[in-house]
Amino acid sequence: MDAIAKEFNRLERDGSFDKYIDDVDELIELLHKTRNTIDAAPQSRREQLANLKSGCTAWTNKIADSQKEIHGALSKYAKALDKKFKVDIEAAYNPNAFPQSGDKLLDRAVAMHLIREGQFQVADKLIKEANLDIPGVLEQEFMDMYRILEALKLKDLQPAIEWAASKREKLSQSGSNLEFNLHSLQFIHLFTHPNGSGTRLALQYARENFAVFGDRYLADISRLMCAFLFQSNLQTSPYASTFLSPSAWDDVAHSFTKEFCSLLGLSPDSPLYLAALAGAIALPTLLKMGNIMREKQTEWSSENELPVEIPLPSSFQFHAIFVCPVSKEQTTDENPPMMMPCGHIVAKDSLARMSKGNPNQRFKCPYCPNESIPNQAIRVYF
Repeated sequence: MDAIAKEFNRLERDGSFDKYIDDVDELIELLHKTRNTIDAAPQSRREQLANLKSGCTAWTNKIADSQKEIHGALSKYAKALDKKFKVDIEAAYNPNAFPQSGDKLLDRAVAMHLIREGQFQVADKLIKEANLDIPGVLEQEFMDMYRILEALKLKDLQPAIEWAASKREKLSQSGSNLEFNLHSLQFIHLFTHPNGSGTRLALQYARENFAVFGDRYLADISRLMCAFLFQSNLQTSPYASTFLSPSAWDDVAHSFTKEFCSLLGLSPDSPLYLAALAGAIALPTLLKMGNIMREKQTEWSSENELPVEIPLPSSFQFHAIFVCPVSKEQTTDENPPMMMPCGHIVAKDSLARMSKGNPNQRFKCPYCPNESIPNQAIRVYF
């Protein structure tokens, strides 16, 4: 990308029209001056028009030379983009490798993405035209979520706190800290309020709301209370990172969105967004692979999986992955990981091969001297 960055910087430097504003103002001033002179002395019209023609010619030549810089920078930038990205992306697509289902999964994914992004009118139109079966209560849930997020943008925590209180049991079952974090942020918001009564209001708020969290969050509550000792010099205190965090509101909004979607049985990020982003990451590798296959006149030999491994960030890994050390194949529900009595794990198919298909056949672990039989192996769930 160095070549593109270089041409972009050139375009940014030479491709601006701002520097030509003075030149245009100069031409306008020349026109006004010529008109005023002719109005004052009509007998000098011929001389003034000749001077104007000469001035306009010089101005035109100057602008033409300047435009060459813009067009040159723009042309080089376009060529750099074409050189880097002018590829046939169809080489990375094989319609036979991933059979299309007939249940409108793509339409549903787009509609769900629109709902999650708060584009409710567009989503309603798509649901109606595509005849999708998406319950209206789901859309109402996300309307409530965006209502609460809008309140958080205004630093109003009350709607979020009321929602968390109504979902306290479910949040507690999942081990969520959201409700306490909301109350903590409200306490901090009151504590750091510019008016003089902020600390008094914060203390009153703590007395009214922190008692219910005492068993689980006593250490955190104690830390918040100790900040009263440093209220005059909070910026240099050990509590500055907690009370003066610039990302506190964004963090709690993200946490709220995550927990809200979790209670609906949905991931915090749109699956359509994640799929598109993963596809963009995988595209260069797939293009290279497609070109190689085309040169060798070969095709994908596997279905429902890619012929090459695509390294994705850890944030894209939603399921545990185990690769059998014997067969070097990834385990599946049909071929799950099995743990032998010695503690080593192999795939079920590898276990069957080592025992020659006999459930009572003793075999030696490929990684230690211990022996066992297939019936002693237990399935492992990651």
